[in-house]
Amino acid sequence: MTESLATELSQIIQDSLKQFDTIPEEYWTKKPSPEKWSKKEILGHLTDSALNNIQRFVRVQHGDQTNLYYEQDFWVKANDYQHQDLASIKTLWQSLNLQIARVWKKTWDADLQKTIPVKDETPTLQFLMEDYIVHMNHHLRQIYAE
Repeated sequence: MTESLATELSQIIQDSLKQFDTIPEEYWTKKPSPEKWSKKEILGHLTDSALNNIQRFVRVQHGDQTNLYYEQDFWVKANDYQHQDLASIKTLWQSLNLQIARVWKKTWDADLQKTIPVKDETPTLQFLMEDYIVHMNHHLRQIYAE
């Protein structure tokens, strides 16, 4: 199971990088409204998600029950993705997600039912992995939309 999720994630990364190249530069910084994220900020949010979730994916296997919750709007502002170089954000997103795929490939099926607190919930590792892909696809659709 973990191998197939890792393969799916790797394919999403590969396909997305190609798709990103079709989006004109000026579309990346355009905000639909002042309170909404630009495509660049959405990709930055996915980078923040990778930074936080890779810790969960590793910690839960070790039995660490640290509750890692982050406030996504604060992280996007603190990292100032809107004013960062797009190529740097893409590279960081790619690198972090390839590392997640490597972690997933080495995850034992026996660990999939282990849990870790996330905010007010205690999901299984399997749920976190599957939900990570759902979450990523949701935001990638926002990036691809005009």
